[in-house]
Amino acid sequence: MNLKDQFYENEKRIAITRKLMENARERIKLSSELEKELKNLELQRRMRQLEMESKLLKQQEKELG
Repeated sequence: MNLKDQFYENEKRIAITRKLMENARERIKLSSELEKELKNLELQRRMRQLEMESKLLKQQEKELG
């Protein structure tokens, strides 16, 4: 393989590596966004649970009071 072929082969490898790194960055970004969404969903679920517990306690208070 001559120098010109080696150069083009290296250029191809560099381009592939860049693309792989770009894809990895995008997956990390998406992963981070999904993690935030999950946390938000967990918080929403917990808020609903607390609302239900509050309603139940108020109802029990009425029944006892």
